[in-house]
Amino acid sequence: MEGGYVNEEDSDAIMGVESPAIISYTNPKLQIPLMASAIYAPTTTTTTTSPAGNPSSATAATSKNASASASLSSPPGPSLASPATSDPVGDGPFQGFVAKLRNFKFNDTKNIRKRFHFDYISKDRFLGGQLKTKNGQKYVFNGPPSGVYVSKACLIIAAFITVLALLFTIAITYFVTRQGLSPKEETPGCITAIADHPDVNATPIQTAGWISLNSPPPLDATTATTTPTPPPDPTPTTSVKPQIKVEDPKVGEIPVLKPTVEVEDNITKPTNRLLKLYEGWRPLHYSLLIEPDAETSISNGSVTIEIERDVTKVTSWEPIVLDVHNISISNVRVIRALPDTANNVTEEQELDFDSDYGDDNATFVINLYKALAGETQLRLQLSLDFVSQVTDTLQGVYKTSYINPDTKKEEWMISTQFSPIDARRAFPCFDRPDMKANFSISIVRNTKYKMALSNMPKSHSSRYRRGYVREDFMTTPKMPTYLVAFIVSNLVESQVAGLDSELSSRVEIYTRAPFKNMTRYAYDMVRKFLPYYENFFDIKNKLPKIDLVSVPDFGFGAMENWGLITFRESALLVPEDLELASSSEHMQFVAEIIAHELAHQWFGNLVTPKRWDDLWLKEGFACYMSYKALEHSHPEFQVMDTLTMLEFKESMLRDADNTSHAISFDVRTTNDVRRIFDPISYSKGTILLRMLNSIVGDVAFRSATRDLLKKFAYGNMDRDDLWPLLTHHGHEQGTLPKDLSIKQIMDSWITQPGYPVVNVERRGTDLVLRQERFILPSKNPGELSTWFIPITFETDELRKGHNIPTHWMRGQEDEELVVANVFTQSSNSDNVVYLNLNRQGYYRVNYDMTSWLALKKNFSLLPRITRAQLLDDALHLSQAEYLTYDIPLTFLMELYDSVEDELLWSAAKPGLNYLIHNLKREPAYETFRAFMKFIVVPAFSHYGLNEPDNESHLQLKHRALVAYFACKFNYDRCTQVAQTKFREWMRNPKKNPITPNLKSVIYCTTLAEGSSPEWYFAYTQYMTTTSASEKEEILSSLGCTTKPWLLSKYLNMTINPTSGILKQDGALAFRSVASNDIGHEIAFDFLQSNIKEIAEYYGDGFSTLSDMIKSLTIYMNKEYQKQQLLELAATCRKLGLKAVESAIDLALEQVNNNIYWRSHSYHSLKNFLEGIVSEFQINIF
Repeated sequence: MEGGYVNEEDSDAIMGVESPAIISYTNPKLQIPLMASAIYAPTTTTTTTSPAGNPSSATAATSKNASASASLSSPPGPSLASPATSDPVGDGPFQGFVAKLRNFKFNDTKNIRKRFHFDYISKDRFLGGQLKTKNGQKYVFNGPPSGVYVSKACLIIAAFITVLALLFTIAITYFVTRQGLSPKEETPGCITAIADHPDVNATPIQTAGWISLNSPPPLDATTATTTPTPPPDPTPTTSVKPQIKVEDPKVGEIPVLKPTVEVEDNITKPTNRLLKLYEGWRPLHYSLLIEPDAETSISNGSVTIEIERDVTKVTSWEPIVLDVHNISISNVRVIRALPDTANNVTEEQELDFDSDYGDDNATFVINLYKALAGETQLRLQLSLDFVSQVTDTLQGVYKTSYINPDTKKEEWMISTQFSPIDARRAFPCFDRPDMKANFSISIVRNTKYKMALSNMPKSHSSRYRRGYVREDFMTTPKMPTYLVAFIVSNLVESQVAGLDSELSSRVEIYTRAPFKNMTRYAYDMVRKFLPYYENFFDIKNKLPKIDLVSVPDFGFGAMENWGLITFRESALLVPEDLELASSSEHMQFVAEIIAHELAHQWFGNLVTPKRWDDLWLKEGFACYMSYKALEHSHPEFQVMDTLTMLEFKESMLRDADNTSHAISFDVRTTNDVRRIFDPISYSKGTILLRMLNSIVGDVAFRSATRDLLKKFAYGNMDRDDLWPLLTHHGHEQGTLPKDLSIKQIMDSWITQPGYPVVNVERRGTDLVLRQERFILPSKNPGELSTWFIPITFETDELRKGHNIPTHWMRGQEDEELVVANVFTQSSNSDNVVYLNLNRQGYYRVNYDMTSWLALKKNFSLLPRITRAQLLDDALHLSQAEYLTYDIPLTFLMELYDSVEDELLWSAAKPGLNYLIHNLKREPAYETFRAFMKFIVVPAFSHYGLNEPDNESHLQLKHRALVAYFACKFNYDRCTQVAQTKFREWMRNPKKNPITPNLKSVIYCTTLAEGSSPEWYFAYTQYMTTTSASEKEEILSSLGCTTKPWLLSKYLNMTINPTSGILKQDGALAFRSVASNDIGHEIAFDFLQSNIKEIAEYYGDGFSTLSDMIKSLTIYMNKEYQKQQLLELAATCRKLGLKAVESAIDLALEQVNNNIYWRSHSYHSLKNFLEGIVSEFQINIF
């Protein structure tokens, strides 16, 4: 939303004072006249001057919209004054005076004389004159003869000024209507931005036609074609004004400000629109010139799009439909190039057309005349000017700020985030993944910003006008709009590109000046990953440069914009300072993020899925390839083992609900697009690609991947393009049975939600396998989903040494699969059998009791991944009532002796956290805590809270996990040492004695055990530290306090822009409170009380509110809590927050599962715990 100011001249216009000439046109769709100084459109231009006396209807129309242009250059927000309108009660500095003047009772002549110093005249005659001020005295000018006396000298001077103003207006009008137009053009041809001071945006942005002709820009601000009335300084005035809010305007319409009482709740509604796929035309090339302004929150620009008719999908004559969101469009031209073969030149022919905004102003529609319908190979140039918003919600073109440590002042920068569907917020475009085109981008920047970056290297830099520079960039390869990116800032180069010349693409990292020395680790990762990918894909990186930029406030972890990869600071920067050093976990996280985004340069950028339905392909490939790259460059991380726990946890947790969705489903709305960026697309996509790799083998998988990238380079593909390639190479390598195809196998995994559990039963020497869907809260006999499942297994007598499937469960074809002669004899109760080797398949395994007991008996002899898999499966099978809790509890006791098995401890964490959250407020938690403390003590005694210098990456991560459990279950030797170390830091804030890998545990434990001094100390350190990873550690810990007033204060800071908590971290801060058993209800109360403000503050781009809702459910397992969620859903429905309402529906499913678990499993678990505590004589204190 955009707001505007009314300055004194606008107020004068309301009262009838002479106004400068105004050139206006009327938008036929919106029926609102707009000033030429704001926007131009191809309609008739009229010039109107306000006469003295009562304004004419034409003048009234102009006067009504006199502030239209001001609103386009003023920053959005509810604090702005309203535009001037014909409403007698205007807004601005004179609003109260005007209201009193229009409603004044004129029977009190004495009061009139005293206040205005003129003789009495009638009300009608008084309002016919004009109010002027001279030397502090107010009097009527140009009123009736019987009004006030005006001297002859004053009349002569006024007449002289009037003549000058008229001549000046005529000259301005002539110059405006002439500039930039070809002889055939009859309409205004440029956009003039209104600025806060004379040298900002005082010159019109060049039109799209100028861009294509490469004509020089205006050299000086003095050459401006118009002199628009400058608005007042954007800083809110101190005058008292009623509270106002901005209604969400239609595209191209000037926002209307109304008193709060008249504004409906729907002003906070995030947009949820149908994604209509318009066919018939496709883009070939964009020439984009844009000038984003952080001060005015406006981008002025122009774009020329070369388009061609596309009859491959539809043969009918279709309109040209551009995607827009809050964009005003003007000066539209459709040009056809006609070759003149005789003179070997090309002539331009302008075509006639009708244009209008589409439904909900979500599109801009251009209807060409049907005379051209017979031409199937038609190419056109579509040029237009536009005004779009610079947002503060981290979407589209957005602004963010930081404090310059040298000047101690706030510095702004411009960044972009166009994925998934926000390029339409920046410029009119075909905003779809399959509408690829080349882009020639030009950025106009103020010289106070030292640099501009875009996808390609800079080709030319020139002075644009006084105080402004135009940066032109090389043309990109064909790519979708969501990959377009640019930065305007004072960030600095890390200068790592000059370290060596081994990389074929120039790599540079940009960040804030104080963080320049934190980029070396990231550069080292790039140097390792890029050659690996180029070798694996057998395709060199296609762009001449790759810039990595850390943005102070960034919604995602990172974004793979082709050639300009953007990161949040914690995802890129790793301090080298020992006191600020990152943990092993954070360093691995940074490496994984960089590997992921670099993999996207091939999967997603070079080859792009046709539709959002197959988002999982690009995200799954990027995730899986990042694991492969990291395994290759850092085998000591053992990330492929980590994948079997981490990715399975993320995906299976989300995929076990009734509310889950297929990994590929019909994306119909904007909410659907944002919804699919979830663990199903990322983690499940990763797991399924890994499963495919295991089915066809490494050689076939690599060959199919190379063929796919080469065949569809610079184009689009879908999953049905991948399946035949994998099938061909699988058959060629002999790894895939000849009677099977990959499509036949994968359709069941792609087109339906959920995953199976394979039930294993011994029958003599054979195994009998049956499948059913694993679903929470309990198995559902009515659920008939089946999958094509690859089966791998080993016994203590048979070790195969590979993971290629030997048997298949073929879905609905067979109710059961019999694997013959697995054992050598029918008496085999002591023999071990385990399925899903290395967890290559996406399913859980439930054994019969004989097999579970044999596995428990031989647990220490099993492969490492199998041990972790058994514990994870047992905990979750018990949660869904496939098993009783005695099985997972006996497997948990294996932790007592498995002190150094970090993967087994990692496997225990998700299931244990579920039990912690559901038992924390129940009597059974006492025995559960005693049981777990008994198990954890040996490991903590081995590791403690000291971190030696010679430990490996995995050992450091494992030490931190053991400490987490020890302090979580209130082992005093952990909690007391943690507080001692933290208070040592408090005594000397400049020297932090806490080692990086233990910071999370020690910070949270101390704040939970401490009070206000510890909390405020931590917050002070958050505000002062320069380490982004350290900031995230502290943010997570601030929610650990058990003091309700501090938790409430912390939550309120998440919607306070001056608190230092960035919007990117809002969900993290909220989650830290919601996951606190004391803070959970406080977090819910905060959300319920402030849902409207939170929705306005965070916008709808990154599902921040949905993440907040999701984090609330972990402690909810009672009916009254379910009713609270239902009430919140009703509130969101009333406010029109559809995305939040959908998130609550998902949350309700989790709450229903928790309620079911509490009523069905709690008491049996309680009895098992009490039996174990009694049997082993465990001290419960």
